[in-house]
Amino acid sequence: MNIIENKYYSLKEISPLVNLKYRQLKTRITIISKKYENRKDLIYKKCNRWFIHFSILKEFKRQRNPIDYKLFITIASKNQFDIDYWKYFINQRLNKTLKKIDASTRVKYVIERHKSGIYHLHFMTNFAKETTLRKLLREDYITDITNDMNINIKDVNDVKTLHKYFRKQNRPVLLK
Repeated sequence: MNIIENKYYSLKEISPLVNLKYRQLKTRITIISKKYENRKDLIYKKCNRWFIHFSILKEFKRQRNPIDYKLFITIASKNQFDIDYWKYFINQRLNKTLKKIDASTRVKYVIERHKSGIYHLHFMTNFAKETTLRKLLREDYITDITNDMNINIKDVNDVKTLHKYFRKQNRPVLLK
């Protein structure tokens, strides 16, 4: 179907044009309809069906914004925590706390096993406040390993190199 053939499209008609699934379009329509709420000539809803003008189809196209990682953190403990503990720590404690401070926070991590058999954690985040992060890692409500913990925080200079480091030995990077 030629885009100019039809002046207005429904969500189902837009789906193949912008290469998104119907469910993804339903999520986007809420944002786009708010953006154009004063422009009923471009987007409106009638009888539970959306009508979208062809001139704003570009708003629905898939957009990938790279994450700007700021900090690379390594946490090692003298205690022998297993992989399940580190997953719990990163997902249930640290990530949730960081998202309460800043909802746009993203964390990418890998759990590594040292030659001695002790697991440790590497992660990078777009959360840029190093002093706040260091304070959170030392507080009891985040971690119960405060005394036996070694924390190393560095600025991220090259994300590609970190991705390669995370993937050494062909391990997948765990994304959250």
